[in-house]
Amino acid sequence: MRGRVVAAGCIAVLAGCAAKPKAWTTPIEWPDETSASLVGQPMEAGAAVAAAGAIREFIRTNPDPTLFQGCSSPEQGLAVAVFTGPTQGLYFVAVHQDFRRCGGPRIRVLDAWDAYAVTPQGEVLAKAPPPAGDASFAVPPPGSDTQAPAEEAPAPPPAPGPQVPVPTGDAERSSGATSG
Repeated sequence: MRGRVVAAGCIAVLAGCAAKPKAWTTPIEWPDETSASLVGQPMEAGAAVAAAGAIREFIRTNPDPTLFQGCSSPEQGLAVAVFTGPTQGLYFVAVHQDFRRCGGPRIRVLDAWDAYAVTPQGEVLAKAPPPAGDASFAVPPPGSDTQAPAEEAPAPPPAPGPQVPVPTGDAERSSGATSG
């Protein structure tokens, strides 16, 4: 009997007790102003786990090593808003940067928020696409930098040499003696 319990324990540890989550197959439809519904307080546990997953993803993919400078932990400088939308079974989590608690500037980059589609188990499925029609998010197509080189600006004029003081006063009346 003891051997069976040990064998069952080893199998559970090696293979894992939980079933692997199925891959998300439904297309994600991102909410807009009319279809988004803020998850209120108290919050479902799945929404809290989704928020934690979005925060982990934001921290993991952050390219700026100084973004969380002054924070005791990266989470200290972040806030979240959790929404439901038209895609059933997903939470949409907006991660906002708010570094007031860390000291220094409150917002440290121009895009001070990111949004993620997250399952109730905390699995991040996608990051929100850039706003439609916003040229600031546009990525130039490859090879589009074939513009003619700009003409070089003319060199600035040379700096003037030291100025010789110009005598002032009436030189004709001076005897050449210094006063003092």
